[in-house]
Amino acid sequence: MADIDWKKFLSYFKFYFLLIAILAVVLAALSVWKKGGTQFVRSNTECDTSERVFDYGEVLTEAEEESLRRLIAQREDETGCDIVLVTLDESLEEYAKGYEAQLGPLAPYEYTMVYADNFYDEHGFGYNKRWGDGVVLVDNWYREADGRVYSWLSTCGRAEGRFSSDMIDSLLNEALRNVDDDPYGAYKKYVNLFAGMMSGQGGLAGRIPVYAPLLAAGIAAAAYIGINIGSNKGTKTVAANTYVTGNAPRMKRREDLFLHKKVTRRHIERKSGGGGGGGGGHHTSSGGVSHGGGGHSR
Repeated sequence: MADIDWKKFLSYFKFYFLLIAILAVVLAALSVWKKGGTQFVRSNTECDTSERVFDYGEVLTEAEEESLRRLIAQREDETGCDIVLVTLDESLEEYAKGYEAQLGPLAPYEYTMVYADNFYDEHGFGYNKRWGDGVVLVDNWYREADGRVYSWLSTCGRAEGRFSSDMIDSLLNEALRNVDDDPYGAYKKYVNLFAGMMSGQGGLAGRIPVYAPLLAAGIAAAAYIGINIGSNKGTKTVAANTYVTGNAPRMKRREDLFLHKKVTRRHIERKSGGGGGGGGGHHTSSGGVSHGGGGHSR
């Protein structure tokens, strides 16, 4: 095997090396910027509690509650939103019926909506101000008269503007998938998913190492160069008439033969038993505060 002329090699691929260097610098700058992120400072002085985990349903251990408090404190600083969790184990039918004069007739899935909105409003939650940026998940373990167990995610402020009904459905379906078997894991997932979606990372907040984009870019670039080393080698010319047969030029023939295209469609069934409990969109609570939200049932 002939020795490589490194000077010519580097000269030939200088464009690719320059591209890699520029990409690495840009990704490094983005990683540092993202790591620093926007620094939020909590300015709400009207909230009447510093508690974020209200386990009235008694489904968590004290250690799990404390772990969730620490996680929530971290995610609140990252998102600039209050993040609240409430568990219950009681019927909310009579409670919700008391607000029908203000809100109109209520379906079972809306009982937790009324409770969640009121809970947020009455405590004055909001990272930036009373009734400001934040979210509360109310997970009621009680099986209402219709045989369903209901949960509701209520958003307010920037969170209300950020979360569409589809995003809320996705968060609740993912977070509460195994809540009956592992409530702590489900509520931890709720906090992390909210933080990821709020920051536009789709639930990946804190999961991707800073060096990962640089490593991926380097590997991709190296593979590209490796491939081109082989494909860009010159073909050795044997003689002047290498590509001539008789008196006519002989050209290499290359063609792509398109045989047929087949498109298969299949219906994907939605999982039953969990999923949406209805609701969503924007509404006004009984206290006159604007909220977004969505429900889940199991």
